Amino acid sequence: MLKSLLRIILIGTSVYFGVKNRYRLLNVALSNGFLRKMMVSSSLNMPGVREKMIQGMFGKPTTGRTE
Repeated sequence: MLKSLLRIILIGTSVYFGVKNRYRLLNVALSNGFLRKMMVSSSLNMPGVREKMIQGMFGKPTTGRTE
């Protein structure tokens, strides 16, 4: 019981500080070439991100307006 409560508190605290310092963590991750390559390749493997990226580069702009 105490062990699981401690685990929940630790996870909650780490999530709180991760969200609070998310831009600092992102800058640290992107400054490393290997991590940057991994993040870009993994984000492009997600179908939604890849489609939006391709549509933004080659298709119509995604402003939400219909003309």
